Amino acid sequence: MVNKKDKTTYLIDIAIPNTHNIESTWREKIVKYQQLSEEIKGMWNQQAVVIVPIVISATGIIPKKLSSSLETIGLRPATYIQLQKAVILNTCAIVRAVLNAQ
Repeated sequence: MVNKKDKTTYLIDIAIPNTHNIESTWREKIVKYQQLSEEIKGMWNQQAVVIVPIVISATGIIPKKLSSSLETIGLRPATYIQLQKAVILNTCAIVRAVLNAQ
């Protein structure tokens, strides 16, 4: 997402790992896009490039940092409730499909 007025680019990456991998996934997203953010800043002549990881586990557990990520891209911090609902419903649908296939 690019804000042309402020010359700011937001690199948004969404991940849905297992519950025990939330923190490592968060760190991985930051490290993964660090070099890309520096290249974008130079190539596109941007003032800032912000990496915004959105990480929520398959069971709906969220890291403490999620609300700050949502605020960074202009979403209300309470948006995580809708994210949790969507993830849990999709996880249930996957489990249901697997159980019905047997």
